[in-house]
Amino acid sequence: MSTIEQIIQVCGDRPVCLVDGASISDPDSLASVLPSGARVLVIPAPDQAQSVSSGTVANEFKAATGAQTVVVIEDRAKDRFGVASNGDANKIATELNSQNLPDGGEAVANIASTLVSAGPAPSGGQGDGGAPWIVGAGVLILVAVGAAVTTLLIRRSRNAKRAVGASRKLEKQLEAALHGENGEFVRDAIDEIRRLAGAYPELGPRLNGLSEHLSELFVRVRSRGTDQQLRLLLVQYRDTLSKLSKALADDYYGDVQRNPQYWSNPQDRLGEVQRAVDSVDQQAVENIRQVNESRDLEFKVALDSLIKAVNDAKLSDVYSDRDPSNPQS
Repeated sequence: MSTIEQIIQVCGDRPVCLVDGASISDPDSLASVLPSGARVLVIPAPDQAQSVSSGTVANEFKAATGAQTVVVIEDRAKDRFGVASNGDANKIATELNSQNLPDGGEAVANIASTLVSAGPAPSGGQGDGGAPWIVGAGVLILVAVGAAVTTLLIRRSRNAKRAVGASRKLEKQLEAALHGENGEFVRDAIDEIRRLAGAYPELGPRLNGLSEHLSELFVRVRSRGTDQQLRLLLVQYRDTLSKLSKALADDYYGDVQRNPQYWSNPQDRLGEVQRAVDSVDQQAVENIRQVNESRDLEFKVALDSLIKAVNDAKLSDVYSDRDPSNPQS
């Protein structure tokens, strides 16, 4: 993970900052509801060998930036928090953890208005002669502008809360649909796709769309389809997402992206993975239509050629003189 100095330099004055590929579901909505003086850092889950806790990161970032409250979100299957604040940091941490939400950004958005305590209003002086009228006129203008800004912020906050509420409802429905061994595998795969959307910016929109369509598919088949359709989908998408996850893994797609000089035909490899993401996404959308219209489910995406390229790469690109079809060569 980056050092505090690097984090400060990279994040600048952004209210929500994603560090080293860490992600939350909707950083823009969270940023729109954060009060001035509150900052949120999203970091990868620290390794056990790392001595710097998220609480330490929060305290050091707060001291360096002068923020009133800093919340550090550890990007995990179920996010964890570190808090530093001029107010009651323990209370904030308790409120975050008590929501028991998998996405830390949603938890922070729900209590955003409580992160910064309102300070005392500044007292104003009164001048002589015509000064009171000028000051008064200025105050009236500021009050009008302030009221307009406050109304806009309230609307944004309400819209963000509605989005968070809808997202939370979808998550609950998805959890109910994905049960059993295959269901847990698919749920983990969808979570990983969401995480990778932050790790691979050029794939972010594609991966976010894919995770949304997969979630919608399983929620709809549970409410509108049959148990047989749900079981069939779980088996099929376990196989498909297993192959896609291998291709998107850091030791394949990530490494080809970072170190193209170590791979043959790197652009073709990256393009093949991107097309695979699009194909699975289109398949999910078509399956949603089939569920809605009570049609038989069809699966046309196999990804066999993609997974062959990934598996062959374990030998052909690391050991350029070895024939992948003959491990003994």
